[in-house]
Amino acid sequence: MTNPVCRRILLKLAAVALFTPATANLAAQSSRPDIATPFYKPEDVVTGLYQHWAQPRSAAFVDAAKQMHLALTTFCGNAPGSSAANIREVRSAWKAAAAGWERLSAVPFGPLIERRSVRAIDFTPTRPSLIERAIKQAPRGAAAMERIGSPAKGFPALEWLLWEKPIDRGTQACAYAVEVAADITREAEALKAAFADANPGDWDPEQTADAFTEFVNQWVGSMERLRWQEIERPVREAKSTSRSAARFPRQLSGATSASWATHWASLRELAVSKEQEAPQPGQALIPMELYLRGRGHAALAQRWQQAFGQAGTAMQGLSPNTQSRLLPAAKRLATIKRMAEDEIAPALNVSIGFSDADGD
Repeated sequence: MTNPVCRRILLKLAAVALFTPATANLAAQSSRPDIATPFYKPEDVVTGLYQHWAQPRSAAFVDAAKQMHLALTTFCGNAPGSSAANIREVRSAWKAAAAGWERLSAVPFGPLIERRSVRAIDFTPTRPSLIERAIKQAPRGAAAMERIGSPAKGFPALEWLLWEKPIDRGTQACAYAVEVAADITREAEALKAAFADANPGDWDPEQTADAFTEFVNQWVGSMERLRWQEIERPVREAKSTSRSAARFPRQLSGATSASWATHWASLRELAVSKEQEAPQPGQALIPMELYLRGRGHAALAQRWQQAFGQAGTAMQGLSPNTQSRLLPAAKRLATIKRMAEDEIAPALNVSIGFSDADGD
């Protein structure tokens, strides 16, 4: 029989063994001490969004879009005859540009909404018949591309041209792909200029309040879009129809998992802080969690952070191949969305309106 001293030692060893690195990470995320936080104002959040979020991301998107355009121009400008090696380079450039776009547009606000950029360069679902019609029209230049409808342009159209019906050198389809890439680059440059020109510090209080409300509402809508449109809806549609498999965004390119991860990372970065020190106003992005702490809602901020820790575990490594994990992950995202609507928005003094991202 084990004596009491030995028994206590064994129990302590068992507890240490159960406290795995993953458990330690989750505990660190959910029990961050209450940090000293400045009293933030809506204008601090809005300034952080424009200067420390949108401006660097829009600049990075321009660079990635230009690289994609260059890759396509180089590929399509060579002699006819497909080259698997070179088209792989074009596909890689497309993935990099799409990721740059998703990091910028995960939560659309300001110029992204004003310019209707999501519709202009990321219209879904793909319309192959309209793409083929546009190829036959052989548009050249910005003016001609303006007459081509959004369903035949943007990242989904290029994805179709690079994977579903791969372009070949010296063809009309290849020339059209170059024009689509140029069109995306022009939109990227326009967004970069618009965000660079915006100076929230000069806005009046009403304009700042509107921008703050827009951001919170768009964040909630973006969470619902990830939960419903990108993950849960395709799964449920596949189950209720005769489809052999669900149809997820970026599926042709095999970039679905990466797209989900980018979308989730953007939502999380705008919602909770990874830093142990709170930045001074105007020096960095101010996530919702820090704004709540600065306003005296430390307990709510802590639960908000804990919810993200739990959802982060569900989202880790999520892909179309992890079928059994998709709906549970979507359920975690739904929990966060409800918390945002029922608790976070009222604490932020923001009213949530209906969004077309809302599910059933």
